[in-house]
Amino acid sequence: MAIRTKITTGGKISIPSTYRKQLELKEGEEILMDIQEGQLIISSLRTSLLKARNLINKYKSKNASLDKQLTSPQEEENNE
Repeated sequence: MAIRTKITTGGKISIPSTYRKQLELKEGEEILMDIQEGQLIISSLRTSLLKARNLINKYKSKNASLDKQLTSPQEEENNE
């Protein structure tokens, strides 16, 4: 459902409470804004970081630290 709103002085917009509740946005929370295919996309920084962590955890080995996994291939290539 699209909700109509206005841009006020200084380029400010209000995010309607319905959307804030769905995104679990709290006052003072940081958000990310992006333009994709001519549309403004707003997401919470918290949710974006959680998605990134889940993606990284999907590929990292449970036995090795992530920093070692990320640097090991480069070190091996540099030694050749």
